[in-house]
Parts: sequence; structure tokens; C-alpha cells
Amino acid sequence: MKKRGRIISKVKSKYWARAHKYGIRVPKNIKEAKEIDLENGDTQWMDSVCLEMKNVRIALEEYDGNPEELIGFEEITGHLVFDVKLGENFRRKARYCADGHKTGAPSSVTYSTVVSRDSVRILLTIAALNDLKILGADVQNAFLTASNKEKVWIRAGQEFGPEEGTIFLVTRALYGLKSASASFRAFMAEKLNDMGFKSSYADPDVWLRAATKTDGEEYYEYMLMYVDNILALSIDPRVILVDIQTSFKFKNDKIEPPSSYLGARLQEKEINGRMCWTMTSVDYVNATIKNVEKTVEGTRWKLPTKVTTPMMSNFMPEFDGTPELDKKDLTFYQELIGILRWATEIGRVDILLEVS
Repeated sequence: MKKRGRIISKVKSKYWARAHKYGIRVPKNIKEAKEIDLENGDTQWMDSVCLEMKNVRIALEEYDGNPEELIGFEEITGHLVFDVKLGENFRRKARYCADGHKTGAPSSVTYSTVVSRDSVRILLTIAALNDLKILGADVQNAFLTASNKEKVWIRAGQEFGPEEGTIFLVTRALYGLKSASASFRAFMAEKLNDMGFKSSYADPDVWLRAATKTDGEEYYEYMLMYVDNILALSIDPRVILVDIQTSFKFKNDKIEPPSSYLGARLQEKEINGRMCWTMTSVDYVNATIKNVEKTVEGTRWKLPTKVTTPMMSNFMPEFDGTPELDKKDLTFYQELIGILRWATEIGRVDILLEVS
């Protein structure tokens, strides 16, 4: 129990220490969201809260009786999580999540797999070799499309506005519930199976279906699933996505060529006379530099202007006598290592082994 307490304490301290993303201050709760909007003279954070609570309402069914009479149900609480979406012009985003960690573990599988980045690269190559087109879409409020497998109820908090204090039964796979991710994946898998797609043995989130081109050439159509992020590869991928759209609503009803995927910028270019897709981490790196510059502003550190190598060639760590980092700076250092590895993984896979 002591070890568990130390782990929880460290996680909480790291969470509360993080206040900015891409140089933008991120709130920790609805009160702070209101304060930041007031300071900035806008309503971006509260607009995101209102939109999220409107969307999440479909997952909740009002209960007029005494919650103590709900046999087999557990009471849970919920909270808002805030984020900044790099690929959507730094859009402010709020997500209402159930505190699923306070409930017992369900007897069924609770996790959902996602497509690997290696699979994405391989399929982009296959698309170029077979002259396949690529279109993408995001499922809006993905988890809320699936039924909830857990028997839980919730008392509405401040974020529910005029419905604060209302008792709700959670009928959909609300974000944060232990089984939510698996429920959505099972629901999507059922749809893909009905469409004739089969999950790949090598990567369960790569789905394929035999098809034939107009000239009689046989090929495979592919679907790549990263939770609610979908890529379709086919001679006419729009037909596939429109079929899926009969069961799921896409964000802004958009079906379009992907501009980013898994944090990387995707671009279609002509190389050696053939159209192909490329991946680059330029957007992620640029945003990271701005974030780091903002973080070190006013400290004893500054970013160098001219860099030829990651470290000085004569650096010998065994003779480093500088003071050890405190908890705050240690967390920042760990974040920098994570940023470096992610930027390398999505943009410079050729040096990934050396960096790792």
C-alpha cells in the first residue's frame, strides 16, 4: 500500500505540474477554464466544455428513483480533461471522463489495440505501388456509439449546468470506463465484418477485403483503425467510408485526404514519376520548439541558435559536476526525452535505433 501511495503521489504531482501545451495554458478543471478564458478575453475553453457536454449527453439516461434501489449498480464520479489539438489549428478540447479507476474490473477484456506506425508506413507504400487512393475520417464521440457493459450511475456535477445534481444511468461506453475502449472496438469490428473486411493476422487493426479493379486486376482494399481515426485505402475509398457512415457520425461529416496521422504530417507527392504519400514530423517539431522556448523563458537555460550535433563531441558525463535536477526540472527533462523519441519515430525512422 505504501508503494501504491508513492506511485499515485508521483503521478498526481506530474499531472498538476504540467500547465502548458504548445505554449498554451491548459486548465485542470472547469473553474480554471473559466479563469483562463477571462484572462484571455475569449471563450475558447468554455466553448469546448459546452460542446463536449452536449455530445456526451447521449450516453446518460436520467433516473428519477432512489439510486440506492439500483441493484448491482455502482456509483461513479467524472471529471473534465483538457487538451490542445495541434492538427486542428490548436483547437481547445474538453473531454468528460468517468472515473473508471474507482470501479471493479469487469470480467471481459477491457483494452483496445491500435494500428502500429510500422503498419501505416507499409500500407502507404502498398498504396503507392498499387495506385490506391487514401481518404480519412474521424468518428465523432466514438466510444459513445457503443453500448456500456458496466452497471454504473453518476450524479451530475457543475459541468452539467442546469442539470447539476441529476442522477444519470450510464448507458453508453463513456470515456474513462474500464470497458469503454473494448466496447467501441467490438462495435466497429462487427461493422467491418458485416462489410466483408477481415482483420489481419499481423496487425489486428489493419482490415482487408478482396476487390477487383475495372480492368480486372485483383487487389485488396484496406482499413487502418487507430481508435476513432480511420484511413481507407482503395481505388474508391469514399464508397467504403460512406458505408461506415451509416452507422457512425464523422466529425464535421468530413471524408477527405489525410493531412496528419498519429501526430505526423502526411503529404501526397510525386516521386520518380509515381504518386506516393510521405510522413514528416515538421509540425510536431515546430510546435515542440515553441513549447520548450516558452517553458525555459526566464530560467537559466536557453536554446542554442547553432547546433551541428545533439551533444558536444568532448562531453564526458562521468566528469559532470553540475547540480542534480529538482523534481520539476526532472519531469521536464523526461518530457524532452519523450518528445525527442516521438519526433524521431514519426519523422526520422532511420535513426530511431540510435536515439532510443
